[in-house]
Amino acid sequence: MIEIYFEQTSDAEKFFDLLQEKVNGTTRLYLQLKYDGNSLVTIDIDQCVDEAISSCVAPAITQFILRFIEDRLLLSIISGTFYFKNEEEQYQILQLTHSFLEGERYDYRSGKKSVMSRDALIMNALLPFLKDNLSFSLTSFVTFRLKRYMERLNHYVELAIDEYKLEQEYQNFVQILRDYVAEREAKWRIVHLVHRSPDFLFFDEQFRHVTKKELTQLIDRNLPVSQPMYIDSSVLAPLVSIAPELVYVYTSCEDDGMIQTLQNVFQERLRFCKPTDFADAQTAMSINDRST
Repeated sequence: MIEIYFEQTSDAEKFFDLLQEKVNGTTRLYLQLKYDGNSLVTIDIDQCVDEAISSCVAPAITQFILRFIEDRLLLSIISGTFYFKNEEEQYQILQLTHSFLEGERYDYRSGKKSVMSRDALIMNALLPFLKDNLSFSLTSFVTFRLKRYMERLNHYVELAIDEYKLEQEYQNFVQILRDYVAEREAKWRIVHLVHRSPDFLFFDEQFRHVTKKELTQLIDRNLPVSQPMYIDSSVLAPLVSIAPELVYVYTSCEDDGMIQTLQNVFQERLRFCKPTDFADAQTAMSINDRST
């Protein structure tokens, strides 16, 4: 017999239902399940104890922890270890943590493949622990016997917080540039920006190509960016300094990082065009010039 105590009645109910599904899915194991209606789930194993534990009980506990307990543990780490008390901040960090958990087999920050998945870490702690004639609290098991699993969660929360802070810095950076553009008098009414990855070519309102030297001379040396975010000197700095009323961007890659930043800064001033539209616009301008 194995007795498992839960802190919350709802948790005991959820685990009991989950374990029943596991038991109903096998025809070779004989397990009798009891739920006292409060906090205790009892598992009587008539035969094949080791097999029942490894193929039914341990997987059910593992699935329960991942589905119903993990988010509580993550929030506890976010608020208790890293002191993020604001609920909105906690939610955003939790969502970022989920993105790391979903791709846990490859940690793109370190470039290293994870040695063992979270479910394997839990199973490896459960299998030596579970045995017949055992009574335990699931909360105590998580607290004292899932050290490596908790370290893994802590690792992903750290990555998520780094990502969250970078995003906050980026949003502040964009807002500073957005305010600067809004207050600055436009040097040119229109800029045509041709994106030929990874390069950007500048053209003025008359479709005259603007050289890199000319762009450098246009940059306002007093750009109000006194924070650790890098402002690109070849595209973003000159365009912000010009502060055009309209920016036509000719691209086939609207999800490019620089283009996304330009869109965030210039917002309604920015217009997306197809790469082929540039030649058509040039031709139309040339015809119009000849006619006048």
